[in-house]
Amino acid sequence: METAMVGGSFDPIHLGHLHLIHTVASRSPYRRFILVPVSQNHFKPDADPAPGSDRVAMANLAVEAYPEIYPDDPKLEFVVDDCELHREGPSYTYDTVRELYLKYPVKGRLGLLLGDDLLAQLKKWHRYKELKELVRFIVIRREGATVEFDDIAADLFYLDNPTVDESSTIIRTALKRLNADEPLDPAVERLMTANVASYVRTHRLYRA
Repeated sequence: METAMVGGSFDPIHLGHLHLIHTVASRSPYRRFILVPVSQNHFKPDADPAPGSDRVAMANLAVEAYPEIYPDDPKLEFVVDDCELHREGPSYTYDTVRELYLKYPVKGRLGLLLGDDLLAQLKKWHRYKELKELVRFIVIRREGATVEFDDIAADLFYLDNPTVDESSTIIRTALKRLNADEPLDPAVERLMTANVASYVRTHRLYRA
């Protein structure tokens, strides 16, 4: 089936991530979404993410809740693939894309969700020329304005989505400020699905 890769730290995964998937599913033929938690975000080298096993677990919980949040969506298939967490050395999108083609029956080109804030550096990505032959870039608005890309040979689909906020940062920051047994502000907790919020509480993630 038509398949899209959603890479990210998912630290933690939040409702904004699910809304992006909903927007893509509503405006494109993609029906399988492969979430790939990164081992280390190249664009946030100083980040200290939660353990990969926790981020995988939270991603699985979030996609389990997806049908309840978007019951009118077409039937979607979700996969959380931890391939980047087990790869030694630098982990490149090109390598992940090739691995996904080998593991899953993908119809047409694999979609690759990409924030428009990364377009300026896209040509510098590892093996970009080969990568652009393998994927369709689904460009997500992050900057609040459409950023054009000048490589006409690349297959780009600009998604008209609500601007993505930094919900993961808001959640982590709020948790780090809490005392040992202090509950998280319900307004912040509601940025996550109920089962992910429960996981964060149970495993005491992100607290100082």
